[in-house]
Parts: sequence; C-alpha cells; structure tokens
Amino acid sequence: MVDKLKVQARIARGDGSVAPHDVSDDAKTGDHEPVSGEGKVEPHDRESEVITSINNEQLICPQCGKPTVHAEFPDHYEAWIKCSECGFFMGMSNEEWHRMENSQNINEKIKKMAIKRDLVKV
Repeated sequence: MVDKLKVQARIARGDGSVAPHDVSDDAKTGDHEPVSGEGKVEPHDRESEVITSINNEQLICPQCGKPTVHAEFPDHYEAWIKCSECGFFMGMSNEEWHRMENSQNINEKIKKMAIKRDLVKV
C-alpha cells in the first residue's frame, strides 16, 4: 500500500516567517471556482518596473529632469520611484501611486510630492 504524500504550501505570517499548511483537493486540481466576495482584491499584480504612466507619458525625474525614472513595486502596499541617473528615491503607498498614475499630469504630481517631502529643492 502506497501512502499519499500531503501537498503543502507556504503561508506567510505577519512576522516574516512562513508556515506549511495542507492544500485542499480543489486547490490541487485547480477546480476551485471563485466565490463572490471571497478574499480581498489587490490593486495590481505588477512584478516589473514601470517607466511610463497609463497614458504612455514618460516618467521624468523631479531632481535631474531626465527621463530615467522608473517605479518599482516591492509589495502590494507600496511603490518606489527611483532615478537611475541621479539616484533620486521616493517611497509612497500604492494608493498614492494609483492616484498619480491615473492622472493626466503624473510628472507634476511626482515633483509636487517630492518638494512637499523635502526631497527636491524648489
């Protein structure tokens, strides 16, 4: 008689560690149908860098003025604005990024936030 091995996945804990847990048969087969209201929908699932806005506007560095800025998303809760030319860095919440990204004047809003946080001189 052959024992079936339990399939385990990892669950992230709040303290940064992970704990194994048993995966249901539905999850193993992929037959799970989403249920209305199940879980929280995250605002994005980006795994890459962003160099343009939704409107295809090139991101400009508020410090050096060059189009060498990109946005990174280390997790679903924050966004980082970085310049590869001058080293400018500004962190913000994902909600703040989402509001900026959907606006017509994203570069002006990035610069205004950087000035407000004293990261850029006027």
